[in-house]
Amino acid sequence: MTDSSLQTLIAGLADNKYFLGRRYAEWCTAAPTLESAVAAAAMAQDEIGHARSFYPVLREVAGDSPENEAETRTVFTNVPFLGEPFQSWTDFVAANFLFDTAITVLLESARESSFNPLAQRARRILEEEPLHWLHGEGWTRRLAATGDTVRNALDASFQKAGEQSLRWLEIASPDLRASDVLDTDAAELQLRLRERLNPILSTCGLSDL
Repeated sequence: MTDSSLQTLIAGLADNKYFLGRRYAEWCTAAPTLESAVAAAAMAQDEIGHARSFYPVLREVAGDSPENEAETRTVFTNVPFLGEPFQSWTDFVAANFLFDTAITVLLESARESSFNPLAQRARRILEEEPLHWLHGEGWTRRLAATGDTVRNALDASFQKAGEQSLRWLEIASPDLRASDVLDTDAAELQLRLRERLNPILSTCGLSDL
């Protein structure tokens, strides 16, 4: 394993959790129902908390620097669609159901990581993720059943988020697998994500990943 590949992995987890939390927070007063607004606030808090747990690890592997703190960082490694506010609730649901699940799939592969700070955080974070999954799955099924117009909008949001979610899993470089930082490689993580999501997407009349 190279230090750069581990640094890339930790930075990717920290930055994407941070921006996922920020985007969720922007919908705390704009969600379509009171219940979903409360859920958005709770998930935002979770994600920001996860990010803040990873930035000290980033300092550990990359050294002390303003670039390794969320508040003073100037170059982030988040996926492109998290770089700007969501344009619609379908974008929120796509991030929640697809990208949040992609991060979960990667963290599952790090439960027994040889890099103990990652293993500890992965196990703790995974305890909170089932509620995120239930929220994303519920809204996916609900919106897909609303009618063709809403389902088409959802499908468009899902196609953009889905492509970027699969591409992001390429962060699982071969040397991370070889050194047991992760239990598998990018191709297998992409397969696991598809196996988890595609049955539901198909049932809802949405495009497979």
